[in-house]
Amino acid sequence: MLRSMVNASNTMNELQKQMNIIGHNMSNIDTAGYKSKNTSFSELMRQELEQVQEENNQVTENRLTPEGLRLGTGAVLNERLFQAQGSLKESGRKLDFALTKPYQFFQVNAEGETRYTRDGAFYLSVVQNDPETVQLVNKSGHPVLDAQGSPISFNRSYKELNVNENGGLTVVPQDAGVTEQFDLGVATVTKPQALKEEGGNLFSIDPAEGDAFINLNGAGRDVSIKQGALEMSNVDHMEEMTDLMTSQRSYEMNARAVTLGDQMLGLINGVR
Repeated sequence: MLRSMVNASNTMNELQKQMNIIGHNMSNIDTAGYKSKNTSFSELMRQELEQVQEENNQVTENRLTPEGLRLGTGAVLNERLFQAQGSLKESGRKLDFALTKPYQFFQVNAEGETRYTRDGAFYLSVVQNDPETVQLVNKSGHPVLDAQGSPISFNRSYKELNVNENGGLTVVPQDAGVTEQFDLGVATVTKPQALKEEGGNLFSIDPAEGDAFINLNGAGRDVSIKQGALEMSNVDHMEEMTDLMTSQRSYEMNARAVTLGDQMLGLINGVR
């Protein structure tokens, strides 16, 4: 009974983690560029209990499994970032850029560190101490980087701003000035498991994983961007609801197992 209660309580703890992840996915169903997490379970570990030595040699010789009784000790949750492409939503806004290939990320500078995001809803912010210059930033005000890792800034009195499908940003001035050209900083992540969530729909990569991404710069870079659109989250609402109901039922079942084990122990302790 104690063993069954430990088994059930361990599993309940992992089921609670799964429900938390499902809730986080559903709360970000309308977040541009959000990538959901998939969950699965595997057995935590097995313990082997020795059995009484079988006296019947014929039975012993015909066993198909090793001697001993193997019992599990619960389940462990495995989570994985789901990188499938989200649907595109037309916005008509010139500063909305949607990446149309999976595993590609915009690069931004967040507090001196390079971070990665699929959210292409960008804005223009006036550069400090230079009111005539603006820079491209994300929703949190972090500067968007170009292919060389520098913030993208230009004169605020521009006439037109366009991005081609390869991530080339063209800023046409109001007067007869020089047209400015930039390449949006985009990286392809080759090891998605190396991505670490940093909040604000941003990811970082452990410096030890030096080969986890490839900066797409130079001629012929394999970038695919659509201007005037945003990539929506890849959360499947119906799948998340189904997983949530399954998790709740599993949690209730394991909670019931703990309750029954406690009741049986109470009956045993009450025997005189």
